[in-house]
Amino acid sequence: MIHTTKVKSNRKRSIAVALLAVVGILTLCSPDINTRSLRNQRDELKYKFSEEILKQAADFQKQGVTFNSTIATAFFELPNSNHGIEEYLEWTKNSLCLKDAMVIFTNVPEKLAPLREHAKDRTIIVHMEMSHVEVGNDVHITDEQWEHQNELNNKGKNFNLYKVWAGKSWLVNQAIELNPFNSDVYHWMDIGIFRETDAFCGETVVRHPEIVPEDRMLLFMRRNLWAIDKPEDIVVKDEFASTFITGGWIAGRPNVWPEFLRRFEETVAMYLFTGVSLTEDQALLETTCIRNEGLCGLIVKDNHVGYLDPSEQYEYCDNVEVCKEKAGWRTGMPGGFFAFFNSKYFFYHGGNFKLWDPSTGIPTEDENFSLYHGFSKEETSTKKHYM
Repeated sequence: MIHTTKVKSNRKRSIAVALLAVVGILTLCSPDINTRSLRNQRDELKYKFSEEILKQAADFQKQGVTFNSTIATAFFELPNSNHGIEEYLEWTKNSLCLKDAMVIFTNVPEKLAPLREHAKDRTIIVHMEMSHVEVGNDVHITDEQWEHQNELNNKGKNFNLYKVWAGKSWLVNQAIELNPFNSDVYHWMDIGIFRETDAFCGETVVRHPEIVPEDRMLLFMRRNLWAIDKPEDIVVKDEFASTFITGGWIAGRPNVWPEFLRRFEETVAMYLFTGVSLTEDQALLETTCIRNEGLCGLIVKDNHVGYLDPSEQYEYCDNVEVCKEKAGWRTGMPGGFFAFFNSKYFFYHGGNFKLWDPSTGIPTEDENFSLYHGFSKEETSTKKHYM
């Protein structure tokens, strides 16, 4: 069961959301705005799958192969990336050893195919070069413009890294177009989301696709709200540490993903229009959710509410294997930076989760205590008792 938490919207924030939404639309549609590489060329930008991939998807469909969920993910060999290629490959082994149905985009299919040998009946590997990756159906960003993104943040990494990050929603929509497994839910999963454990190898991780709402995207909060999270901020600061949304796992229904992509494209256009860099996909996702009421539901950090008995909420699970077998958010589950990797537990265990729609405005601590602390005021005494 899903519960949606709403707060009273700040009027100033609502006006800003409306104005910036208009800016996004104008940026996409007005010929008078010099956006350099923003072009409405849907037919030109539309990705064309190879005959081999189309046949493979069609064969799965003819055979009636069906899985409730399909995971889309990607692995591209890039020089000068965040981590070394061999390190990425080690992480990839822990992700591709799952039994979940997958559509995988990569420029090195020969390296990934052996890692899915155990799940050939539920896998499509799409050979795709970086030059074919887009951020949307209508927005195209040139290599020169991606190079400029590097200059904005002086990160010095391969600009294609940021291109892949920003292309996640577009890649999922390509998987939906193929729809080889007639799935009700589609996920984006970062290939490194299992970097810290191989405990899920040989298992289906998405055992509870029903937690994904019918009418909105499901995303995750990687941290509680901070007092410095400003209700007036719409274009989120383009730094990883400043965002409360994690981009490592995103889930939605096939009817919702295309709308999310369209709204995400507006955000990309807005960032370009305002000179904010595109190098943090978490910021792009957060802005997209803030700008569009009813588009996103975030699983909040106090997700145990209404799910676990209070006596279980504060038990320790002090390693990944124990956390895997114990449902719910417990003390000892990876926290801090490593909370980024916790999304898999929600799909593995299922449960009763609270959702927060950030488009309703960032509440004060008094209005929503749990968004700032991970537990409600009523639970404070219980928490102390069990810890």
